[in-house]
Amino acid sequence: MTHLGYGCAFGGGTIINAIASWKGCAYATELKTYSEVRLIDDRHLLSEESGRVIGKNYDNPNTDTRLIELCVEYVLDQFDCRQNASVFTKSCIPVAGGLKSSSAAANACVLAALDAVGAEMPEDEIVKLGVRAAKEAGVTITGAYDDACASFYGGVAVTDNKNMRLLKQEHFFYDVLILNPGTQAFSAQTNVARSILISDLIDTAFEMALAGDYKKAMKMNGLLYCGVLGFDPMPAVSAMEIGNELGVICGLSGTGPSFTALLPENQILTNSEKKKSDAIKKEITACWKAAYPNGLVIETKTCNRSALEESRRFSDFMKTEKIDLNKLKCNENSCKKNCKKN
Repeated sequence: MTHLGYGCAFGGGTIINAIASWKGCAYATELKTYSEVRLIDDRHLLSEESGRVIGKNYDNPNTDTRLIELCVEYVLDQFDCRQNASVFTKSCIPVAGGLKSSSAAANACVLAALDAVGAEMPEDEIVKLGVRAAKEAGVTITGAYDDACASFYGGVAVTDNKNMRLLKQEHFFYDVLILNPGTQAFSAQTNVARSILISDLIDTAFEMALAGDYKKAMKMNGLLYCGVLGFDPMPAVSAMEIGNELGVICGLSGTGPSFTALLPENQILTNSEKKKSDAIKKEITACWKAAYPNGLVIETKTCNRSALEESRRFSDFMKTEKIDLNKLKCNENSCKKNCKKN
């Protein structure tokens, strides 16, 4: 007998990278990771491979699946569930790009496992369980509690990662342009010693974020980390130069290599400002594509919805429509359709 569970969670961008001082700030975007968990009574139905939980990433079949397997194992252990399981993920988020793909995967898999088991946990415990799995899997340095909170709660989250405390969370409304240069940078391989050299300056930026000055904090954080981690800051500088009239801010996301630019939401702009904003987006996109012809430019928005509520809608959708997760369309427009409201 097989029991199915589904979950999803959001990717995001960085305002303060926590590696230098263990204090971070991140926001959610509309890009998502989806997960399916199958609880299986008969172990032989799993695979010839060893392990209680077998994972597969449909987008990148050769990637390490330890993180998503641990998330499911922890949920099964939490509720003394003795069944075996398989876990599958599909995502709109580039891997190892600094765009919170690991946090989204962890949250989505924990939620899918809870759905499969038919159990509930307090929201903060769901987030912490995913952080614990990320540490155990070795995909993070600080646990990325800031990224996990943004991915789960939506909006913008300010956190103390060392003590896993959510200091502030609120709605965050922006259009977002993302540059993924076409390379990868794994967070766990970041030069921590160099990052610590700027901890005093990052502390200053963090206090700005805590006070609500997210744009200034993001600009300062991005330029500082570009310096110590060896990234060319020109994608950020060019975007801010092009969008200066509308106060566009751009910075390095996570430990790179992606950059994210925040622009005013179109819906709050006048018609003339919308035209200006659209022209700025096109110019930034053209600039980035010229500099990184093998890269990817993604246009999305910040997200202020909870992954828990989104997962419930997604689970209802998948169980009603009986869609194979591997065949699920996965881009920003389909992300919205895949979680249609009842």
